[in-house]
Amino acid sequence: MRAISILVAGCVLAAFSISCTYKGHDRVCTNKSLPQAGVLHTIACTDNPGRSYALYVPPLQTPQGSGKNGKQFYPVIIAFDPHGDGKLPLSLYKELADKFGFIMMGSMDAKNGLPQEEVREIVAALIKEVFTVYPVDTNRIYFLGFSGGARVATMAAMYQVPVKGVIGCGAGFGGGDQPIRYKFDYFGIAGTADFNMSELLELDEPLSHAGVRHVITAFPGKHEWPPVEEMDEAFSWITLNAMRDGMIKKDDAFISNLMNTFNSRIEMLTAKNQLIAAADACREAVVFITGLGSAEKWKSELISLEMKPAYQSQVAYRNNVLKKEGEEKQQLMQALQSKDLSWWKEWIRSHAAHVTRHENINPEDTLKDRRLLAFLSLYCYMNANAALAKQNEDAAIKIIAIYEMADAPNAEPNYMRAILFARRTEYDHAIDQLKIAASKGFSDKQRLSVQPEFLAMQSSPAWIDLLKSIK
Repeated sequence: MRAISILVAGCVLAAFSISCTYKGHDRVCTNKSLPQAGVLHTIACTDNPGRSYALYVPPLQTPQGSGKNGKQFYPVIIAFDPHGDGKLPLSLYKELADKFGFIMMGSMDAKNGLPQEEVREIVAALIKEVFTVYPVDTNRIYFLGFSGGARVATMAAMYQVPVKGVIGCGAGFGGGDQPIRYKFDYFGIAGTADFNMSELLELDEPLSHAGVRHVITAFPGKHEWPPVEEMDEAFSWITLNAMRDGMIKKDDAFISNLMNTFNSRIEMLTAKNQLIAAADACREAVVFITGLGSAEKWKSELISLEMKPAYQSQVAYRNNVLKKEGEEKQQLMQALQSKDLSWWKEWIRSHAAHVTRHENINPEDTLKDRRLLAFLSLYCYMNANAALAKQNEDAAIKIIAIYEMADAPNAEPNYMRAILFARRTEYDHAIDQLKIAASKGFSDKQRLSVQPEFLAMQSSPAWIDLLKSIK
């Protein structure tokens, strides 16, 4: 396993004294009453009111875990969204929390761009809350994150606090050179059109060599939180691991239903000649069921699939596409500075055409172009922000134009262009760009109110009308 780029020293468990003791389910701790079940709450941390989190408690009479003297304990999943929207993953997956009996918490503070010390302090506050406030099975604490939030989750799990598992979505591990302090189960998932998909695929081999229990999988989608039906697999896997490890009772009916689901999926993918996906499903089925039932059928099917010339041809083609994708990413990063807008217009036009026109184009090539366009969008966002921060107007104008061509539905290029107009005191043009951003879905009034370049406009009728138009 590779270490990640944001390094955190020290262990959060040593950063504060825990007011309860525990050994497995046997813990002595004064917990306040749980908030209303089945409802999303926003709560300030007890000992750090400057930090807050979203909370969801499943409406169950009996949690998965239980201790002595009738005490009940819940497994918990702590989620990290790259924009600090802790309610979002809880809203998406609360039905899974109900199904599997998890308390879910979502940080309202951890987001992209924060200093590492602040991230560590945010995680520490959440973990202290888990240990001292709620009836949590401390052997079954899991982290969940998307994109930059996935990196926060793995960072904290490797260096800060020992957790049972991490569900990482839309991002793998970064680079670094610190030895890992803690090992955990890992479920990695990304969309097939996610620009970070190859990063996740590359984790399989080092995780296997490190002896880390893991699953790496993909779903038809882009760089986004996975759909509920895909996240169901992640919740299923960590629950199966708890059965495997003797933490909860084995559920034969649940296992049988899961085996039937795998059988149906593998049969369907094979019939469609999607042999890579069928083989991946066989591997996943083996990992899911080993230790809880017989996986011999899927092992045999996997061997049979891997021997098929069609499978080998599909694998070779995909590997070649992924290699080309890596090379094109490097070329795009260089071209951002060296190529003019006419070159970019043609490059984006040709690649967007592949995405929307599928005749006579291998699906792997279509996915490659979708990933490259998504990568370009993110790369432009980062570089445009840097140019704005450095007051490099010429560079910002060019990069924002490329950004908008690459990702036309995105409101961010218009927001950035509004900043440039406001700096020139061309407020009418700035308002026009913000209106376009609003028409594309921009709705962050708080961000508008604190943007320094917009302060001079905030008493104008046009500004007031703009705010009224934003839902």
